[in-house]
Amino acid sequence: MERSPAVVWTCLLGAGLALAFSVTTPKADPRPPRLIGCVFHNRANVTCHWEAGDTPTTSFTLEGLLYFEITNKTEKLFACTTSDNSCTVWHGKTVRLYFCITITAHGRNGDISSQRPCQPGRTEVMLPPVTLKSIKSVGRSPRCLAVTWSYVPGCFPLARDEIKSGDLESQIEFTAQGQFDAQVENVTVKDVSFLVCLFRPDTLYTVRLRHRYKGPESPWSLWSKDLQGRTGEDAPSEAPAFWRQVKQTDKNGLRLTSLLWKPLPHLIANGRVLFFNVTCQTKSAQVLNDHMSCRDLHHASTSCSLLLPAEPCSCALTASTSAGTSPEARIWLSGASETEPPPPSQFTADRLNDSALDVRWTAPVYRSTSGFAVEWFAVRERTSSILYWEKLNSSCTALIITEGIKPMERYAVSVKGLHGERGAGHNRTVPIYTRQGVPSAGPKVVVQKISGSRVELTWSPVPVEQLHGFIRYYTIFYTTANQQDRKKNVPGQDLRSSLKDLSPGNYNICLVANTDAGAGAAGPMVDVHIEAEETPMLLYAILSVILTLLALVLMGCLAQNKRLKQKLCQDVPDPSHSSMAHWTPKSPSESMKWPAIAERTEIQYSDVILLGESELQNFNLDLSSQSNLQTYSSSYCYSPLPVSEAQTPQNTRKSEKSCIKSSTSAQTTSSADLSSSSSIYSNVLFSPTLEGPPTPDPSLSYLHSNDWQQSTVNAVKLQLGGDSEPSLQSRNATISDSPLSQTDELKTFRLFLSQHQSPVSSSDFSSISRSSVLPPHPADVTSPQHTFSQSLNNSVPSLQPDTFTRPGDTFTGTFPPSDFVDISLCPMECDPYISSAI
Repeated sequence: MERSPAVVWTCLLGAGLALAFSVTTPKADPRPPRLIGCVFHNRANVTCHWEAGDTPTTSFTLEGLLYFEITNKTEKLFACTTSDNSCTVWHGKTVRLYFCITITAHGRNGDISSQRPCQPGRTEVMLPPVTLKSIKSVGRSPRCLAVTWSYVPGCFPLARDEIKSGDLESQIEFTAQGQFDAQVENVTVKDVSFLVCLFRPDTLYTVRLRHRYKGPESPWSLWSKDLQGRTGEDAPSEAPAFWRQVKQTDKNGLRLTSLLWKPLPHLIANGRVLFFNVTCQTKSAQVLNDHMSCRDLHHASTSCSLLLPAEPCSCALTASTSAGTSPEARIWLSGASETEPPPPSQFTADRLNDSALDVRWTAPVYRSTSGFAVEWFAVRERTSSILYWEKLNSSCTALIITEGIKPMERYAVSVKGLHGERGAGHNRTVPIYTRQGVPSAGPKVVVQKISGSRVELTWSPVPVEQLHGFIRYYTIFYTTANQQDRKKNVPGQDLRSSLKDLSPGNYNICLVANTDAGAGAAGPMVDVHIEAEETPMLLYAILSVILTLLALVLMGCLAQNKRLKQKLCQDVPDPSHSSMAHWTPKSPSESMKWPAIAERTEIQYSDVILLGESELQNFNLDLSSQSNLQTYSSSYCYSPLPVSEAQTPQNTRKSEKSCIKSSTSAQTTSSADLSSSSSIYSNVLFSPTLEGPPTPDPSLSYLHSNDWQQSTVNAVKLQLGGDSEPSLQSRNATISDSPLSQTDELKTFRLFLSQHQSPVSSSDFSSISRSSVLPPHPADVTSPQHTFSQSLNNSVPSLQPDTFTRPGDTFTGTFPPSDFVDISLCPMECDPYISSAI
């Protein structure tokens, strides 16, 4: 390809310009090597270091010349060729001489050398290490040490006068006992013995020393061998940390107080503490002399106890060493009756790790504080624990606790505010664990009571040393044969519980405590036997009492309800409204009066006893003296059933209709035959309606006998039969009116009486209304066909309101007084039911 002429001419022009520029520019001089420095050793070798120049170099040559200042001449002393940038060469001369050092660089383009400076050798000399002879404490200067060193005169390039003139620069290195970091300090050394006051009292130090000649061009010598020395003691620089704990107060107000202090750290004690001293005084500056155990306190004491009065007081503590006494530490106790200031607010304690707690609080806003006191101790029940405490200034509101802290152990942490002479305020306490674990033991269960299917349990809390955490809840496990294991959770603050609705059988019961870490070991197991539940007798007794009370209450309610009484008891008579309530019994003579003739006579209740032939033979009644025995017709009633309490006037009227009327009269002789007749003995209650008061009959005065007084009913023996025709007709007429025949009547009465008759005692007779059947007045008996319209006298008025008359009742014959026979000892029935109204 053929190029254009323009391109060719451009290339030629550039090449020409480049050639012209290179020809016209002058060449620069190459830069020689530069000497950095040399280190001379007296009468030994020298080591020099340099820096290469900008020309390519293959090797370097170090050349040393001695310069004689007086003659201004030089003498070659040593030379060294090397390819490195340093070289060490033996010279063997004293460093007091002047040395001139030159470095030559060898390259392809030739050799080039550095400038040749000339200076004394000891300007850059490294002095030989010295030897420490001794390090001693200085009396009354516990912070100082006296250091003595030595050197070999022929090897050390400085004369003693030069040392005293200050041509040496020195450094000391020291390390306190127990420390690992060494401390280096510049010291002024103008002699082989010098004083260094850079130390703490009563401290053992390890010391080394080194020097150099004048300025910084001379390197430091090597460190001397170390040597130890202890400073002297001094008085403690600070007061001991001082605190108190009021344990108890006696009846006199004296407070047993423990004074507590911490051993002084060695940095503060400045020596070995020989003893402590405690002094106490009241607010009025009265010194308390009774120090109890706070007297003669040796160096290892950290507490003592004494009695302090109830008034405000203070105690001071000092520590003493061989060099002096520390400043005093003083605490104030407020009076026993004074109110303590409130505690700090927002107090918290948090876990940092297994052996550290972070405690924080807020200072009171409206009350100034001089500081704070933080207390903590391990909570234990079986053994005593150590009280740890820390006093802080008022600017501190947080503390990291590490002393005595262990995992799975409960601590009580509290903080108090310090208020100068007012003493300490109230404390605020929180319990805390750094790390919780499961309880190592379980509670011991005690069966408190077994009641049927219910079991009451109690237990004691697990000792806090074995809890290893906060109890959140308890679990009761109870098992029995042929049933699944059951459990019940109980809140951690409860120490009793009960198991209900347990079926009969044997149960194994145990208790487990649970913390945040889980369930712990089970406690001792107890056996409980539940028997089949039986209803106790006490329950039956209680139920009986309750039912009785309910019945009494119901009866009381019914008694108060008049309307209900009228419905239920309308036919029950009230005896207080009867004539018996105002009746006064009369003497037998007054009672034997002829009754007035009543218009109607009603037999209310009649108990009739029928005696047969064989029964009549048992009665030896002498009737031979009776010349004119008359019989009278009697209206008698019978009832096949006993009269009940629910008898009503209607029932009474029905029973009256069953009465059998008979009217007969017979004239008998002294030799009357009673074997062929039936006699009727009736016990009759009459309710006469008297028209007027009855008149007494003098002829009946002989009836005032003992038999009339004892008997409640006068019985009349009626002989039925004989020659008298009118009496038979009257009897037949009576039987014809009755629906029953004589044989049926006798059978019915005998059957009824055999079922319901009971003997009546004399005491029963006294409670029955006296009744007598008296013959009619002679004036009333006119003929056998005369109607017997006069009722028989009843000494006790009847309580039956209804009366009736029998038009068919007639009376025939007469009743002489001798015809009455007292049959009060005969068997009879008494009816206790009496109607109410008069």
